[in-house]
Amino acid sequence: MLNIMIRRSFTSGTLRAALLLSSIFLRGLSLPAQTDSATHRQYLRVPDSLWSRALSGIGARSGGIGYTADEMLNYNPDDLVLRSVWELFRDVRNVPRYSGQISGGLLDNAQDPAAVIRIAYGLTDISAGRNLPPALDSLWHSVPSTRHYMDADAALDSMLAGARNSGFSKKERSLWQRLPDRVKLLAVRLYDGANEAATWFDGAYPDSLILPALGVSSPERATAERLYSLAIKPWIDERQGQPATHDGYIFEIIRRTDRRRVAFASAIMATYLQAALTDILAADTTARVDMSFSALAIPTRLGMLVIHGTGNDTISGDAFLTIDLGGNDRYSGRQGTPLSLARPIGIVIDLAGDDTYDEPKLPAAMGCGLFGFGAIIDVAGNDHYRIRESGLGAGWFGTGLLMDMAGDDEYTVDSIWGQGAAHIGVGALVDLAGNDSYTCGSQSQALGCTLGAGVLVDRNGNDRYIARDDGAISELYLGQSVSMSQGVGYGRRADLGDGHSLAGGVGMLVDGAGDDYYSAPVWSQGAGYWWGFGALEDRAGNDTYRSGKYSIGAAAHFSIGCKVDLAGNDSYSIGYDSAKNQYNGHARDGSIGISIDGGGNDRYFLKSNCAGSADLSSIALFWDRGGDDEYNIYYPKSTDTGWSDTPPLGTATLYTPFNSFRDDLPSYGLFIDSGGEDRYIWDSRGGSIFHWDVMPGNKKEWRSRRSGISLGFGMDGE
Repeated sequence: MLNIMIRRSFTSGTLRAALLLSSIFLRGLSLPAQTDSATHRQYLRVPDSLWSRALSGIGARSGGIGYTADEMLNYNPDDLVLRSVWELFRDVRNVPRYSGQISGGLLDNAQDPAAVIRIAYGLTDISAGRNLPPALDSLWHSVPSTRHYMDADAALDSMLAGARNSGFSKKERSLWQRLPDRVKLLAVRLYDGANEAATWFDGAYPDSLILPALGVSSPERATAERLYSLAIKPWIDERQGQPATHDGYIFEIIRRTDRRRVAFASAIMATYLQAALTDILAADTTARVDMSFSALAIPTRLGMLVIHGTGNDTISGDAFLTIDLGGNDRYSGRQGTPLSLARPIGIVIDLAGDDTYDEPKLPAAMGCGLFGFGAIIDVAGNDHYRIRESGLGAGWFGTGLLMDMAGDDEYTVDSIWGQGAAHIGVGALVDLAGNDSYTCGSQSQALGCTLGAGVLVDRNGNDRYIARDDGAISELYLGQSVSMSQGVGYGRRADLGDGHSLAGGVGMLVDGAGDDYYSAPVWSQGAGYWWGFGALEDRAGNDTYRSGKYSIGAAAHFSIGCKVDLAGNDSYSIGYDSAKNQYNGHARDGSIGISIDGGGNDRYFLKSNCAGSADLSSIALFWDRGGDDEYNIYYPKSTDTGWSDTPPLGTATLYTPFNSFRDDLPSYGLFIDSGGEDRYIWDSRGGSIFHWDVMPGNKKEWRSRRSGISLGFGMDGE
């Protein structure tokens, strides 16, 4: 209803109702309060009494369990491992505490793009722009060029003076003067922010390496197409199916990019963006105005600044800043994306209407921070977003942001790298309200790659997150799709390729409320791979998880995965016959995997290496805090070997001695169900391999000690 009211008010030519309603939305007054949820989440920690019993069950000393820095150095980490990830290996109980702190901050500040970006960069070990002026007046008056810009017409002359060829006619000036003051000031202030941010992006990138690599002589010729082809080389070039690229200069560009300067420039731009939006959405303009014009194009030194009226517009082209005042619009091309190394800012602001953002051909479009800052802010309407690859909140050596404030929205990535995906930077998708649908091929929906933080925040609504079953089929993973989606930290493993392995980043998917559906076959839903950290945090609702290999709190190869569902009657892989193994609290090869459910009557389908099952010097934790739960268990027959010989429910895999450091690092598998009357249902198709001293069951404790370093423990009870 709110969307309809906003749309109608613009169509009628009255700004006041739409802006007032939108301002209420921006301030969060129409959204459910997140504070209680965040506070509740802070107390979701295994009680000391239960933890002591669990540690005693595996023969560990009281306190924490984890791996020291010296122990992790045995895995020969590269120099790009994030400190935020490195520190988490020390104590397994610190992982969900850290995840809860970050997710709470993202939910509480979801309506503030500057705060979201600062939090995300913090995940990549960068603190920049923390004390930028939060108040509107202090922000505008702190910059000399904006001090007198309450006179918007004088501001227009200043913008035109910076353009190489203004070409601005009297007719266009007349149209500018007809705009409401709030609209003119929005344009002026965003231009000022972009102008300042651009000076900080200048110098953030090693032009002396980038320009020769692209074969161009100036930043103006370093176009988006060329920059994108350069950036993605480590992730697409291969030899016999393994990562390998001849263009080794990209690795030096990664290391020589000044990420702190990129973060600071992004924080500046986002702060101006937030202040300008707050101002226009709090407008009290009462006059009716004619907003039926199609477009006003203003040339500036940063590129074209284009303002569209309240009609149903078809918008393409290469504007650096687009402002649309209403109507059901259709966007195509590179919208909200920097267009060259010399033009590092791309922004779209759409104030109302059911809009379509569709670019099925060009990569790096629709909210892609490609060597700069790219953003789309859509204030109202039921919107449709679609890209081929790299957009809808994607960062490549920069910051990509998509924020949708209202409506039931659809987000589609045909292939990879979107909906909160980042490489060397930040990619963020924030949706503040509505029943939304997210669909991708793979490597999306909160994917953090090297030196990147990928964030997807949805504050409320019954949402659907789907990484398609055919997105990235791999025979190595038994014919399933390697999703790398829904909260995944993912690194470039090149020990079988060119040797240039790159540590993963941080991927975090946060859903604040609603009955949600998560579907992704492999590597998903709070997973880590190759020195990455992935987390999925769901705060409320009866949720359904469909996945079944390296998922739902799983990790492998010196990484960390964590899934936390705070409340609701949830379903985990029930009815999903394609589920394989290694999910719902599984870790392998120097990793930590955690799956926590905070409450509700939950149902689980478990196979081998699940629910607190550790493998090869790792720690796995499964904890269901309360509720009458049902565990449906099927694990392989006695003739099976390898992965199949380790059942779920607090176990660890047995290996013959390696005669290396691995023989000194224990594996701990912990299963805890701390309340309720629970049912353990054993599938008759299973075999008879048991590694516990007592069969798992309601109000029982059991142990699995397969060797001195392969230790498991489970308990069900208060």
